[in-house]
Amino acid sequence: MAINFKTALCIFIFFFCYSSNKVLAQSDSSKTIQDTINQNQFFIYPFVFYLPETRWGFGAVGLYTFRFKDERHDSNPSQIQFTANYTQNKQVNFIIPFELYRYHNRWKVKGEIGYFIYLYNFYGIGNTTLKEDRETYKADYPRFRIDCLRRLGDFFVGARYRFDNVKIFDFKQGGILDSNPIEGKQGGRVGGFGIVAQYDSRDFIFNPTKGCFIEGEIFIGNKFSGSEYNFQRYAIDAATFIPLGSEQTLGIHLNTATMLGSPFFNDLLYFGSPKIMRGYQDRRFTDRNLYVLQTEYRYPIYRRLQGVAFTAIGNVGDTYPNLFTANPKFTYGAGLRVILNKRDRVRLRIDYGRTVSEGGAFYATINEAF
Repeated sequence: MAINFKTALCIFIFFFCYSSNKVLAQSDSSKTIQDTINQNQFFIYPFVFYLPETRWGFGAVGLYTFRFKDERHDSNPSQIQFTANYTQNKQVNFIIPFELYRYHNRWKVKGEIGYFIYLYNFYGIGNTTLKEDRETYKADYPRFRIDCLRRLGDFFVGARYRFDNVKIFDFKQGGILDSNPIEGKQGGRVGGFGIVAQYDSRDFIFNPTKGCFIEGEIFIGNKFSGSEYNFQRYAIDAATFIPLGSEQTLGIHLNTATMLGSPFFNDLLYFGSPKIMRGYQDRRFTDRNLYVLQTEYRYPIYRRLQGVAFTAIGNVGDTYPNLFTANPKFTYGAGLRVILNKRDRVRLRIDYGRTVSEGGAFYATINEAF
């Protein structure tokens, strides 16, 4: 959730933090070492917020971190999140992302189930759009996403599927979206299959201190996959983490992609989000091609409180070479981390990002941007 402080008041009220620890396997009254380590942990955070486009809203964010009963204590923890909120403007978001590890990390199943009635920003397409041209539109859709990956050494290889069934409504009559020949302004089914390869040498999947993660994707949407749009996406997502000593880490993240064919406009590549180019408003720049390079310095403050400082540079473009001929965009900012699960390094993340000329944005969520 991104908020422009010049136009919106946002109040996040974390009413409580509930943590339950439950041993998964106990054959008798005495705990083994693995029993102690393999504990379930559950956290829930209600919140209240206000935005001009949503008015008052309320909801909850939850996080369940666990290991399956038969998993070894050094396996990656599985995680299920949920976010649910409702606003005075009858907007609804219900999202369940999950990341599950089985058989000592040999299999990874990652995905998301959700339902959205959501308000999106639209500034037009390209890297020269103007902040003052912002429009909004609503989208109503269910979502299903899943990756099924098999580990081969430090690599994961597998398949990906995505499906949204989107209805677009309440856009500005005579505005940019209404007046231009933009693919999919009435919505439709968007689905596709992908081939995914990942290299993962991180020491922790949440808040790593060393190692790297690289993902390559080839994704195709067509009639066979349930899509009304024919398109292809080629993407690379890579991050490396460099320990600097005394619980300090430098993270470097590159995200780049290109889309071909006739993609749905709501599925175009974009930045301005809690994960890439923090500081720009949601979907501030969007197009068929994108690159973003981010750095983040993470350091301890006191006990369960940590700090970060981050910068980012990026661009979008109608062709891939044009990404590097147009003037790039910059953001910078800082944030706090509250350690929720010390063993598996799960964090509550609070960030404030700034742009050079368009103000800033505030983010409160769980887990790192990368």
